[in-house]
Amino acid sequence: MKIAVDIRPLSYPGTGNATYLYHILKEVLHISKNYDWKWLFLSNKGIHPIYLDLLSENIELSIESSLFSFNRIGPVWLHKNVPKILQKYKPDLFWSTLFLLPFNFKKRLNIPNILNIHDLSAWIAPETMKLWNQKYLRLFTLNSLLNADEILCLSETTKDLILTIFKDSKEISQKNLHVVYPGIIEPPQERKKPLLMPVENEFFLSVGTLEPRKNFETIIHAYIAAKKENTYLPPLIIAGKPGWQMNETLINLSKNQFKTNNIFFIDSPSNEELFWLYENCSLFLFPSIYEGFGLPILEAAIFKKPQVLSNIEIFKEIGQYLDGITFIENPKNITLWKDAILFFSNERNLESYNKKIKNKKLKVFDYKNSAKNIIKIIQKYN
Repeated sequence: MKIAVDIRPLSYPGTGNATYLYHILKEVLHISKNYDWKWLFLSNKGIHPIYLDLLSENIELSIESSLFSFNRIGPVWLHKNVPKILQKYKPDLFWSTLFLLPFNFKKRLNIPNILNIHDLSAWIAPETMKLWNQKYLRLFTLNSLLNADEILCLSETTKDLILTIFKDSKEISQKNLHVVYPGIIEPPQERKKPLLMPVENEFFLSVGTLEPRKNFETIIHAYIAAKKENTYLPPLIIAGKPGWQMNETLINLSKNQFKTNNIFFIDSPSNEELFWLYENCSLFLFPSIYEGFGLPILEAAIFKKPQVLSNIEIFKEIGQYLDGITFIENPKNITLWKDAILFFSNERNLESYNKKIKNKKLKVFDYKNSAKNIIKIIQKYN
């Protein structure tokens, strides 16, 4: 059996899509050694060096080598070039990992397929996306869902949204929707303090790319307000990298201009530095107004940290498996965040929460189990 996989996310390191695909593929490939399966990796660009360990003798890599840069643009490559590549190699199954299938897939190709849908932000939170990407997904997603034989959802929240948003499309069957959670990534054995770490002792932590949907502006204003009521507040560390549509507050944060307010930005920490921050913080804050999933929640949960999260559906889904979670009912409400920050600045409150955190259900999020589920789906077409 030959399985073709769209591995475009692996061209760029550090994204959620790349992290998920790398780890899930790693486990799937490991399990599939027990089967006589061959793999064809497809991409419009090269695979990044940090993911090259996925390659082995039973994997063929096909990178688009067109002289015309237009044909290497992701959407053009997917809808125009992928059908030609699949006709050339004639795989038994095509796994499309990045939201969409080539348009009208079943009319053009007689190949079973699997489709990953990570979120439906184009419908639920369009303001968090670039306009062209929002329009593109809204135009092609339904067609992809109708042409998909199996649909892999990142969460129950995503699965429910598909059934709700496209409820008039009777062809989308619940039996073809499968939840395959991301897993816990083993922290690096050697964790190191960031070189430019501005504080030595206790601190609060938030993690994410600097962009509007992460809602850092609200948490910055909440922290400054809380500092006025408690001058001994632990510093707030925000770790991530500059993103798109950065407003004045986020630009100032990226330049570390909130130092006088005891708020510090750590730019693009390494994996070793990031997990040092998780391990040593006393409280984790995640104020996003929308997320496809929320991997930082799991990463903080490894170290049994109390967490204050926005009360959004995906965070509630993750939070049901964890201890020590506090939800902010209105993520944009500065006062609610301020009160939570002040509450956890009290050592007694913090200790009380810490004693309750066991996180025994964290094993629900396991790449090996998700990979086993994908293997079962693939076997249906063997």
